Amino acid sequence: MEYELKQTNKFIGNINIKYESKNKNYSLKATTEAHGILRLIGNRELYSEGIINNSGFIPKIFKLNNIKKPKKNIVAIFQPSPKKIKIKYKGQTSLLELKPKNLDLAIYLYQFNFEKRNQKEYSFTVLEGKKIRDYGYKKIRDEIIEVNNKRIVAELYEGKILSKKNSKHYVWISKGKYRVPLKLELMTNLGVTIKQKIVKTNLPL
Repeated sequence: MEYELKQTNKFIGNINIKYESKNKNYSLKATTEAHGILRLIGNRELYSEGIINNSGFIPKIFKLNNIKKPKKNIVAIFQPSPKKIKIKYKGQTSLLELKPKNLDLAIYLYQFNFEKRNQKEYSFTVLEGKKIRDYGYKKIRDEIIEVNNKRIVAELYEGKILSKKNSKHYVWISKGKYRVPLKLELMTNLGVTIKQKIVKTNLPL
C-alpha cells in the first residue's frame, strides 16, 4: 500500500507499506519519505514482525529507525515470559511491562481487521517506541472515500491517546472485507496537521 501525505493541500511525502504473512508469521514495514516541511522530522521506518492468529497480531519485534538521526533508533523485543518488553535505545536497555494484547505503532490500526464489527468504541494498547500508551477510538459516522475514482464506504473514528494532551486525530477505516485505514488526519510534533490518504493498494477494497 502507498499513502500520500499533504499539509494544506501541499504534497509533503508518502508512506509505503509492505506486508507479508506466511504460516501464521507476519511482517510489516512502513517507510516514510519526507518532503517539504516534513523534512524537519526526516525519513523514518517502522517495522513489526510476529505471529498472527484469529485474535489478531502478536508482535515479537518492533523497530523504529530514524534515518536522519540513527542514534535515536529503537529496537523492542516482546517477551511473553516474563511478560516484559526489552527496549534498546542509545546503547542502553530498559524494560517495560508487557500488557495484555499489547500491539505496536506499526501494526495497531490493522488490528481493526480482527475486532468485532459495528462497535461504537475501540481501544488499543500500543508501544510507540519507549512508551506504552492506550489509544481510544469513537465512531462518528460512515463516509464515502474516493480512492482512484472508486467510491469506498469507510467508518470515521475520532481517536485520542488517553494519557496525552492534544492527541485528537481522525482515521477512516474501510468497511469492506479488509478493514484498513484509508485516510488519517493528525497533528505532528511540528504543530502542523497532516492528512494521510491511501493512493495505491493491491487489496480488493
